[in-house]
Amino acid sequence: MSRNLRSIFRRTSGFVTSTLKDSHSDGHTSLSIAYPYAFYDIIENIDNMGSSTEVLAACCDEMKRGLSMRRIGRKKQVEYFFKLDSNGAIVWKDGGKRLPLDSIKDVRTGETASNYREEYGVSKNVSHLWVTVIYYVSNKLKALHVVAHNQEEHDIFLNCIRGLVKLRMELMESISVPDNEKFANIHWHSTVSRRKEDESKDTLTFEDVRKLCDRFHIYCSTNHLKKYFHMADVNNNGLLNFQEFQTFVTLLKTRPELKQLWNSLTHGRPTMNLQEFHRFLTQEQGENVSEGETRTIIDKFKKTKDSGFTYDDFIKYLGTQPHAVEIQEDYDKPLNQYFVASSHNTYLLGKQVGETPSVEGYMQALQQGCRCIEIDIWDDDLGPVVCHGFLTAAIPLINVIEIIRKYAFITSPYPLIISLETNCNKENQAIAASILVNSLGSMLYQNINENGPLPSPNELRHKILLKAKKTKRMSNIFNPDLQNGAPVSWEGGSSSYSSSYESELENMMKIRETKAASSASPTSIRRIRRVKIRKGVEVSEKLLAISAIYGLKFRNFSLPSSKTTTHCFSLNEKKIDNLCNDKIQELSIDKHNRRHLMRVYPHAFRYKSSNFNPIKFWKLGTQLVALNWQTNDLGQQINLAMFQLSNQKNGMLHSGYVLKPLSLREPVLKIQDIPARYNSFYQTPVQVHLKVLSAQLLPKPAETKNNKDVLFAPFVEIEFISDEHLQPPTITKGSTKSSSPNSIFTDVCMENGFNPVWGTEIHLKLSHTDFAFVKFTVKTGELVLATSCLKIDRLKKGYRHIPLYNQEGELYIFSTLFISIQIS
Repeated sequence: MSRNLRSIFRRTSGFVTSTLKDSHSDGHTSLSIAYPYAFYDIIENIDNMGSSTEVLAACCDEMKRGLSMRRIGRKKQVEYFFKLDSNGAIVWKDGGKRLPLDSIKDVRTGETASNYREEYGVSKNVSHLWVTVIYYVSNKLKALHVVAHNQEEHDIFLNCIRGLVKLRMELMESISVPDNEKFANIHWHSTVSRRKEDESKDTLTFEDVRKLCDRFHIYCSTNHLKKYFHMADVNNNGLLNFQEFQTFVTLLKTRPELKQLWNSLTHGRPTMNLQEFHRFLTQEQGENVSEGETRTIIDKFKKTKDSGFTYDDFIKYLGTQPHAVEIQEDYDKPLNQYFVASSHNTYLLGKQVGETPSVEGYMQALQQGCRCIEIDIWDDDLGPVVCHGFLTAAIPLINVIEIIRKYAFITSPYPLIISLETNCNKENQAIAASILVNSLGSMLYQNINENGPLPSPNELRHKILLKAKKTKRMSNIFNPDLQNGAPVSWEGGSSSYSSSYESELENMMKIRETKAASSASPTSIRRIRRVKIRKGVEVSEKLLAISAIYGLKFRNFSLPSSKTTTHCFSLNEKKIDNLCNDKIQELSIDKHNRRHLMRVYPHAFRYKSSNFNPIKFWKLGTQLVALNWQTNDLGQQINLAMFQLSNQKNGMLHSGYVLKPLSLREPVLKIQDIPARYNSFYQTPVQVHLKVLSAQLLPKPAETKNNKDVLFAPFVEIEFISDEHLQPPTITKGSTKSSSPNSIFTDVCMENGFNPVWGTEIHLKLSHTDFAFVKFTVKTGELVLATSCLKIDRLKKGYRHIPLYNQEGELYIFSTLFISIQIS
């Protein structure tokens, strides 16, 4: 390494500590929809981007030449030569392997990567040389783990990746900062001219400007853009020079709602002093900071060391602040005291009927932090397979287990529960047990004390717990009537079918009347012939011996089997709803779940893979509320919002475990004591004051791509969701109520999707926020542009930019909703 580069590192030692989460990291592991800003342009022109990129330019030069590092895999460690190519990718294996910088989700090193280092059994002695890069390939989350030979090479690799990604984000974010000239400067110099003498030439037409706006997803009507173009065109010749183009960009980026906030804090002065900013942080933002810490924040966001804290600095500060409360969760309680992110029929990517199963379902769920997945095992001529009985085709069990082994702890180190639904013969059960033991090995955990408390998530780090159903000894009966479409009698004896499949069989004739069932594919028909449908399947000792949790058929809560530590009742939503019609039974469920595990899953009639609202089952203390993760409906959005308590400082995307409210954890001797226990926790109502102020960089709807002047009038629907009967929210400024008593519409903002402003203010009164959520849906007409569902008490106080997603749950990286929330 050159002496000059070593000198640069000494002068800028803090550069390595900057992280990707400085910019719009929300802990979400869903796919991100990026905006175009080519890494090729940045890499090729980095030497012309100012002195602040000196370190990055030097690191990029070193990475272009390449570094030798050790790649850590599960089975082996191999030395490779890693290089940066000009198209913005890290390549190795002589270019055979590529990691595009565009695809990076997160970069972790040191303690933030300890999850992976521990999982792979690598010594802590190399933690300071370890780098993990989380990235997407073909919609799959992957991880590259490397160990550098020394600290300098580690810093080069880390600086190169983080620096390029951060610089690109800064360039994109400069679009939304009114006084930031970086966007205008780089666009002009890269597309018009780098020569100083050309800056005074009138060059850009309105069509040039409109194309630029299209490229960067600046979605406004033609009339809206023309208004600012004519304001910037001082000599009215229809062309903009460099200074006029800068004016156009500044006008376009004007944010009146932020200007109003700034003026209220500074009384119209051009800068904010230390005391004013400290008052804003402590009183408005709810931050617990001293004046000394406030000064550090000011110094971080000031343009220059000697300048004051300006409006531009203030906007940049607000744009980088997290919207979610960082929770230091306690993972040392018994497993039954947590809600666990759980999936139903994880192998399905679509409907419950006639769909082709795929290992993709397991990949996607595990990548999003799911900690309880389901495997239905059936017979096949070639061995055990995973499918939905006669309703779908099948995939080999070994394929599923290999994927689970690979992705089990990619986002969370805490235990993964596999709910086995066994419907195959003894021979295939023996093969299944062998596959599980050989593939998962030491990750399998079986040593739960039958009479003691359940272990904690911390005790079970990197462990997999199998849940198998304990069954009575029954003969295997092949039922030929099923092939002929005759009704099946289930009388006489307890069915030991999988808990979820039992409902399908009970309702099979009704499902067949649906379009989905009547158009079942030939694959589904072959499945009926291949799979021997059994009325009673005895789960073998070989599977039970490697299991840690045992499913029991529910009869009542008073039997001795209902008191064992390792049991878990699994009931469909209708069964629990019916039980809850009796208040004594409802309280019995609550009491049971304070000490033991329960799983609830969607009813068979949800053959289109829709989801119920999980709140009503969480309210009963049910730990494993299993949903169809492939369907991003309201139920799944609430589910994801519940488990978004990422602690980014520790490098965790999703733990998959949320400690229940204390009101649901404290054991009770008698069910009659439960109502009084609740009342003792919820005596003081919670007041929520919410402002929906504006949005930034709304996505362009597909329907308007070929019709640029279609009427565009974005507005926001705000929907409050809770376990209690809500009083209708009160509108204190702007907007109108919707047809739903718990929803509010903002006014529309005509023709502006770049930075629409609403200024709606709402007041809401709640008994508590344990299960209170708010969903924002940005629309134009009936067309949904973006959504965001959040748990109310996880929102940080004050002015926050919250992330927006498309209807499939993919994150729009730079699209945000600007709100203010106060909870008292």
